[in-house]
Amino acid sequence: MTGLDRVLRSSRPALLAVAGALVWAAPALADDGAIQAKIERRLLKAGLADAAEVQVEVANGVATLRGVTMTLEAKRGAERAARKEAKTVTNLIRVFPDARRDADILKDARNAILRYPYYTVFDSVDLGVSDGVAVLRGSVRHDVRRRDIESAVARVPGLRDVKNEIQVQSASFFDERLRRQIYTAIYRDRLLPFAGRPDAPVRIIVDNGRVTLTGWVNSAVDRQVFGNLANSTLAFRVENRIKVDGEAPEVDQPKIKDRIVI
Repeated sequence: MTGLDRVLRSSRPALLAVAGALVWAAPALADDGAIQAKIERRLLKAGLADAAEVQVEVANGVATLRGVTMTLEAKRGAERAARKEAKTVTNLIRVFPDARRDADILKDARNAILRYPYYTVFDSVDLGVSDGVAVLRGSVRHDVRRRDIESAVARVPGLRDVKNEIQVQSASFFDERLRRQIYTAIYRDRLLPFAGRPDAPVRIIVDNGRVTLTGWVNSAVDRQVFGNLANSTLAFRVENRIKVDGEAPEVDQPKIKDRIVI
């Protein structure tokens, strides 16, 4: 056996390993390319090509999204589209413009909630914005409203993220009866012109027999009257958190400067 034969024989396992790796890598690369093409088609079909500039990279089955978009909802939509084709998605898309004022975002987010057709007098959302991040608190009657309100706020331009901490009220015959009693007592007379409006001045939250009143009225007398009406029912407890126009909102979230209760 010549020296060359010995070298070739000793190198054969390594050569076979390299060849095997190349054979395995070829279909893997092809799969990555196919996944990338499918994701790009989904982005196009979802109309995200107009709402965002997104670049898609796929390596070893992991999709990475880069680029910029005008809304958080478009960023989330791109990720949802990518997850239909790739099990793992890294979303590095930035929301632009990054420097939009919190006060402007807060105003648009409030309007987005009030435009939601199923936002009623029995829902109350505490909305705050800090450094482009919206925090949703409060209470709604149904879980679908909780999700829909988050989606509506996520469409606001310049919003970087949404933290949804909204609670869902209990559902019982007793709670429904309390809602009807208190609503009739408050809105049948003084507030009749505001009945059915999304920006109703007094909001009625009922959860397991406990009642919370929120909103804004013209005078301390009105606040006291509406609180007394709620207390005249079979409610286990009534918390009157109605504010008088001109009063400063409660400050229990010092890190959130721009905040409003809707």
